[in-house]
Amino acid sequence: MTTQIRIRSVRIATLVAAAALAALPASVLAQARAGGQAQNPAGTAPSRPRPRPAPPAGQVAEEPIRCWWKTDRTAVSVGERFAVVLTCASLEAGQTIVVPNVSQLEGGAIQLTPFEVVGSTRRADVVATPWRYVQFEYSVRLLADGFFGQDVNVPALTVTYNFRTADGGNTGRDQSYVLPALQMRVLSLVPRGAGDIRDTSAMTFGDIESARFRGTVARTTSWIATAFAVVLAVLALLRASQRFRKRVPEAERQVSDLTRLGAAATVLRGVRKDAASAGWSAELARRALPALRMAGASALGRPIAQQRVGRDVEVREGQLVVRNGWLRRGRTLLSASTTRANIDAAASRKGLSGRARAALVALGPALDAFSVAAYGRGAASPDGDELTSALDRSLDAVKSLRIGALWPVRTLSAVARTFSSV
Repeated sequence: MTTQIRIRSVRIATLVAAAALAALPASVLAQARAGGQAQNPAGTAPSRPRPRPAPPAGQVAEEPIRCWWKTDRTAVSVGERFAVVLTCASLEAGQTIVVPNVSQLEGGAIQLTPFEVVGSTRRADVVATPWRYVQFEYSVRLLADGFFGQDVNVPALTVTYNFRTADGGNTGRDQSYVLPALQMRVLSLVPRGAGDIRDTSAMTFGDIESARFRGTVARTTSWIATAFAVVLAVLALLRASQRFRKRVPEAERQVSDLTRLGAAATVLRGVRKDAASAGWSAELARRALPALRMAGASALGRPIAQQRVGRDVEVREGQLVVRNGWLRRGRTLLSASTTRANIDAAASRKGLSGRARAALVALGPALDAFSVAAYGRGAASPDGDELTSALDRSLDAVKSLRIGALWPVRTLSAVARTFSSV
């Protein structure tokens, strides 16, 4: 009976409350719903986050420093050495430079407990604007005996860095970057906390440097091989062209003007040396005359008689010996009949160049002086000062003619004559 009375009382109270709510204005009900939603926002849709403001001028949106671990394996045995590579990228943009404290990352300073750092190597920095990459390679091992079948963390690492301006000044206090821990499995394949399995490149900065060195060596070797191939190709072309070229008998091959003038200069220098040591004589004057006549013939453009002979042929007076040839050395006898009269007759000729005309001016008096000293009658000894002076002027003339016989000088002279005649 008492239970029925209580149930009836609850029903009456519920009906009264419903009637009271129905009698309230609609605006009051809306305010009540809004208040309930503000107090309990779980049932509403989440509001969209505000967009991230743009960085101020002179700053960048990237993080100033980033670091990451990399190992050469994911599972190790106790006492086994393995490689741990730490790479940090610091920002170098504009006037602000991020400078990490790399001294705390050296092998003697870094602590990776319970792992032991056996050795370390710092590779050369790599700059790829706007980042500078610093890399350390550590040789690490685990010696503790209570980690079989467990995941052991390479501990988290705090990297200290600072901002500096381009002129080297600090722009604030030191900052810290925390590198998360790296899990290693002892006698397992994959760490328990690995979110995914990803194959990363095993190359380090040292491997890149080695590959770059091998590439340089290979490129240099290829250049050398290419040079040898070009030389061999040129030799092959020359050998092939000899089949289509008219063969000239060895006895008819002309000695070049440059070679003839070189032989004349050698003879004149030998005469001057002997005269300085033993004095002038008729024999020395006769030795100098063939060289002077041949130099005069070269200046006049007259033909020079030549004869290719063997080693057993003796040289007669008035002849000059020239040894020529690269592989097969031979002897050629040269002679010319240039006289002072020939030089005086050609002195006023218009076709002579200035170099040849100046050489003839020095060679003409020298021919007279040495002819008198060699074949003159009388007991008087040759005038040494006159012969020495004439010989020096003749040597200068022969040197000038040799310069004019060079291929570049001859080409320029020919071009100049062509333009002057137009």
